[in-house]
Amino acid sequence: MPCTSLVKSSDGNGAVRSFKLQEATFLAAQMPKKEIAADRFIEAHPEYDGRGVIIAIFDSGVDPAAAGLRVTSDGKPKVIDVLDCTGSGDVDTSTVVKADEDGRIPGASGASLVINSSWKNPSGEWHVGCKLVYELFTDTLTSRVKKERKRRWDEKNQEAIAEAVKQLDQFDKKHTKVEGVHLKKVREDLQNRVDLLRKQADSYDDKGPVIDAVVWHDGELWRAALDTRSLEDESGCGKLADFVPLTNYSCAATTLYPLKLRPSGVYECRYGLRGSTSSSYDKGKEVATSTRDEEDEEVEDD
Repeated sequence: MPCTSLVKSSDGNGAVRSFKLQEATFLAAQMPKKEIAADRFIEAHPEYDGRGVIIAIFDSGVDPAAAGLRVTSDGKPKVIDVLDCTGSGDVDTSTVVKADEDGRIPGASGASLVINSSWKNPSGEWHVGCKLVYELFTDTLTSRVKKERKRRWDEKNQEAIAEAVKQLDQFDKKHTKVEGVHLKKVREDLQNRVDLLRKQADSYDDKGPVIDAVVWHDGELWRAALDTRSLEDESGCGKLADFVPLTNYSCAATTLYPLKLRPSGVYECRYGLRGSTSSSYDKGKEVATSTRDEEDEEVEDD
C-alpha cells in the first residue's frame, strides 16, 4: 500500500520534497524482526520457518487467495483446508437424481442441467442443490448487483411497454370503430397488456440469481460443480458442463470470462467473486461454498 508524504524543506526556499513509502518498507515497520533479532535467527536457521507444521486458525474472516497464504517457503500449498462454521454458504445437496439418456439431470432450481460426458461417476448418482446468490454476497456487493439488475430490468420493461403501446395504437388507427365481440376482445387484451406492464414495476422484487450445485463421487473423491447461467448476461454462458469440477479445498483463480471453475476456486470479474472455496460433507449430502468481494479490498493510492 504505497503512500506519498509531502514535506516542506527547511532551507527556506519553500521547495517541497515527496517520497513514496513502498509496501515492503511499510510491512517491515509493522513486524519488528530486527528489534527482536528474528532476522538474525532466520538467517542462521533458514529452514526454521514453520515448514512441515500444520496449525489450525480460528478467525472471523480470512482470504485464502491472499498472496501470503498461497504457497509455503518450500513451494507447497499453505492453506490445506477451509471450514466455514457459520453455515452461510452451505447448500443442501441431499437430493439424488440420475441423468437421462441425453445426459441431463433436473437441477434443484428446476433448471435442466447438462452433465459433462468426461466426468466420472461410477454410481450414476448426482446430488443436487441450489443457493440464492445474495446469500453468498456481502451487503455491499448485493446492493451493487441489485442496482445493476434493476437498471437492466427497467430497460427491458420500458421496451416491452413501448411495443405494447405501439400495437394498441396501430389497432386503434386500423379500427376507428370497434364493433363485434372479437375486435372488442382483441383491444381489451392489448389494453390489459399495457396496463399490466406499467403496473408490474410496482411489484418488482429481485430475489437474485440462483446457482445450482451438483455433487458426485468419481470413485476416489467427492467433486462439485456449479451452474451459474442466471448470473450471465449472454445465453449459453455459465453452463454446468463447461466447469472443471471442484474437489476439496484448494485455491485457484482464472483470468477467463465468463465464470470458470478450477479445483475449489472461482473467479468472476464482474461481481468480484474470486478465491471461492468449496467442500463436500456427509457423503455428498451437503456442499459448503464461500466467496469474497474484491471491491471491499480496494485501496486508493494518494
